[in-house]
Amino acid sequence: MEEDMNGFRIVVAADNEPNLHTKRLCRRAAKDATLLLLSLPLLVLIQSCGKKTPTFAGPPDTVLSVVMKKWAIVPDRIVVPEGARVEMVVSSTDVEHGIAVPGLGINEPVQPSKPAVVRFLARTPGTYPMHCSILCGRGHDKMTGVIVITPAPKVAVPK
Repeated sequence: MEEDMNGFRIVVAADNEPNLHTKRLCRRAAKDATLLLLSLPLLVLIQSCGKKTPTFAGPPDTVLSVVMKKWAIVPDRIVVPEGARVEMVVSSTDVEHGIAVPGLGINEPVQPSKPAVVRFLARTPGTYPMHCSILCGRGHDKMTGVIVITPAPKVAVPK
């Protein structure tokens, strides 16, 4: 590298290339940006999985017995009214299963000798898919069902 009489560098083509330190910094910044972009969806997924369904204190309005067994959830359709305080006692007759209702924030393991008690407040009317969340064998993907929350009847107010 040469300098002119005023102390400025005279730049030749070889000096225009970034030095090794600058190249490493650029590569590291690119890796960090890629890592950040890849981890954002994971963070969103973790936050949504952590969503808890509204629960309640005191006695439930409805107590349901749900049995998970080889390739089935019995009953596979559960209907509750809006506003109901629901308690599901979920048991397994064979191996460990998991009861998952993502729309209600429910995901509980169910062991053969230890039923799971799941409590939720049926706030929003709709149909919520449920499934087995622990891989349990060949027919695991057939273990599905729904929880239907029906709208509360409208009460007419006398005039």
